[in-house]
Amino acid sequence: MEGVGDFEYNNKDLIGHGAFAVVFKGRHRKNPSFVVAIKSITKKNLAKSQNLLGKEIKILKILPMESMIIQVRQVMYRT
Repeated sequence: MEGVGDFEYNNKDLIGHGAFAVVFKGRHRKNPSFVVAIKSITKKNLAKSQNLLGKEIKILKILPMESMIIQVRQVMYRT
């Protein structure tokens, strides 16, 4: 299991991938029934995707929760 903040995921639980990122199915460590999607972007792709990613995060944060299946819970940067 890999860990990111309060969340964990297995590299085998791939949901999908795009030009700049891969998305894994994950869960909250303290509440394993709370399922999340974790988007992972490699550092080499970050420069290319930073503008698009920033827009995506901004849009997801402002959408009302009633109309969303997806909600941004946490944004983390690892070195």
